[in-house]
Amino acid sequence: MAGPRILLVDGYNVINRVPELKGSLDLGLQNARNQLALRISRWSHEHPGVECVIVFDGDIDRAGGREERPAGIRCVFSLTPHGGDDELIRFVRELKARTSEIIVVSDDNKVANNCRALGAIVRPSEFIMARKPRPARPGQASSRDGKSLDRKAAASIDEELKKKWG
Repeated sequence: MAGPRILLVDGYNVINRVPELKGSLDLGLQNARNQLALRISRWSHEHPGVECVIVFDGDIDRAGGREERPAGIRCVFSLTPHGGDDELIRFVRELKARTSEIIVVSDDNKVANNCRALGAIVRPSEFIMARKPRPARPGQASSRDGKSLDRKAAASIDEELKKKWG
């Protein structure tokens, strides 16, 4: 398979499952959608080469169609008869032959099971909150958890541990 990598996000499912985003609902639904779009935009910058699309249930409540692009992220509003779950599954079905990888972010069992059966990778809502570790700068040692020490500090710690544990 050739083509772009795509991240499809189950919008309201993720907003309601991620505490940092759920709190944004206090200032209204549009605010919560914007906060999710901002988080996806940051995720997109940390993972270049991945096209990101957020799918929301229901009709957009303004003129101009069923899409908007807050923070440069494509947000699609499902048509009322279909619903967001079916829209996500339809996206996967249509895109699977044209992309190298489809990642679906949702904790909804219907979405997860159907998208997985169609060949998509399914990740939980918290997936978009994880930060990609930055590569170590020259002169730094890097650990598995993404934290870094300079070589001198790492050597000093190694020496102390050798003394203590033999």
